[in-house]
Amino acid sequence: MKVLIAYGSTTGTTENVAGIIKNHLNHETQVMNISNLKADDVKAADTILLGSSTWGYGELQDDFADYMDQIDEATYRDKNVAVFGCGDADGFADVFCEAVNIITEKLESVGANLVTEPLKISGMPEDNLGDIETFALNI
Repeated sequence: MKVLIAYGSTTGTTENVAGIIKNHLNHETQVMNISNLKADDVKAADTILLGSSTWGYGELQDDFADYMDQIDEATYRDKNVAVFGCGDADGFADVFCEAVNIITEKLESVGANLVTEPLKISGMPEDNLGDIETFALNI
């Protein structure tokens, strides 16, 4: 199985989570920044993991916001997908990891198949290794 992990990361935290997920997968896995993701990359993968940090008051990371219009039926319908992201549960509890919710809803609206519950990380990835590993093992 070919897995593609694409992330939007400004400070490197979501990129770090993407790398940790890759290390727990027993599949051929490619990791890339969402700004480099093309429809052909998605079509070539069996499963796509999309990750974004949440910024401001529940907003997508900038690179991921630019990509959202490319999540369409032609590319994602019937694709196996999973979503992960980072946020601040203490400072922004009411919009914690809202980017994950936005991406998940968009994927569902175009007919993608969610293969596991989204992963929402608060704080440093190193403090959430068990949750990250569990997410990866469900792929």
